[in-house]
Amino acid sequence: MNAVVTATGNAGFHVAAPGASVFIDAFWDLGPRLGGGRRSSAAERLAADLILVTHVHWDHFSPSRVAEAVVRTGARVVGSAEVARRLRGRVPDESLIVLEPPEPRRGGAAGSAQFEAPAATVTAFRTYHSRDHNSYLVRMGAFSFFHDGDNEDTRLLDAAALAPLDVLFLCPWQGSGWAEFVERLAARQWFLSHLSDQELDEHAAGRFLPGLCERVPLPARVVALRPGESFTFD
Repeated sequence: MNAVVTATGNAGFHVAAPGASVFIDAFWDLGPRLGGGRRSSAAERLAADLILVTHVHWDHFSPSRVAEAVVRTGARVVGSAEVARRLRGRVPDESLIVLEPPEPRRGGAAGSAQFEAPAATVTAFRTYHSRDHNSYLVRMGAFSFFHDGDNEDTRLLDAAALAPLDVLFLCPWQGSGWAEFVERLAARQWFLSHLSDQELDEHAAGRFLPGLCERVPLPARVVALRPGESFTFD
């Protein structure tokens, strides 16, 4: 099984596995420099069956750029009702897949909603950041990944429901329980996301989150891709 992960900048990635390819948070605007990082041209040339959007903040979602990608690739867009609302009139209605998981009850696990496509099965979890925030588990045949978006509390998620997992895309928000989350999931590969250029430089020098990275069973499992860079699974 071969799968390729390509960083498109900020928290955006493209995942290509046999029979399917998926963008997630890959089409975003260059807004105020609040740790948004750089954008890659990779998103403009890669194929896709699905485009996933975790939430509507400018550094994760540009309606105009997503619409351009739908025209170019013929992909369907998966997101919350708010994502669909901002895309209506820009893309055909049949290109929109709304996943609106229920809000978690106090002290309970994140609610979920699922969509099955020929190329992949997508499960959305309603997680904590904005009113419309989804985290996504995607199974593409024998390959699976989880993108946590900007989730600020990984303790809402049942790690057992996500396993087994090949790839974890995680933004290391302070206080969200991510250190224990990484350990519980034990993904084959963990990708840091939402990093600034300075943080990417610090990670390359071994200074970014060294305490957390040392807790991962094998240091090689921690990857921080710069925009446009790819990682291949054999």
